Amino acid sequence: MRYHAEELRYERVRIFEKEAFFTCDRIQGDSVSEGLYQYEVRHDDDGFGNPVQIARGILVNFYGSLLCRDKLEDEKKQGSIYLSEEDWCWTADRSITLDELLRKETKEHK
Repeated sequence: MRYHAEELRYERVRIFEKEAFFTCDRIQGDSVSEGLYQYEVRHDDDGFGNPVQIARGILVNFYGSLLCRDKLEDEKKQGSIYLSEEDWCWTADRSITLDELLRKETKEHK
């Protein structure tokens, strides 16, 4: 099942030094605001819950969805991006709406 992007709650993460918004749910593509790129994340096969791959769509070992202001470059070349532990960093924000995240981000960039 996919959900409207504005109905979900997100956590801030950093991927390759770029900020992104993460949710454990699948997002309806047509509900994503203009200016945001949508990706899905796969977790490891061992079941430890570590994010290991980012792609436009994940079928097996779905971990969650990402919304990014910046396009993730490697996605164009390989169709997906493989992650190491150093590539993914959780931030302090927990369980916040997309509207709250975008407002907070706008404030921080002024």
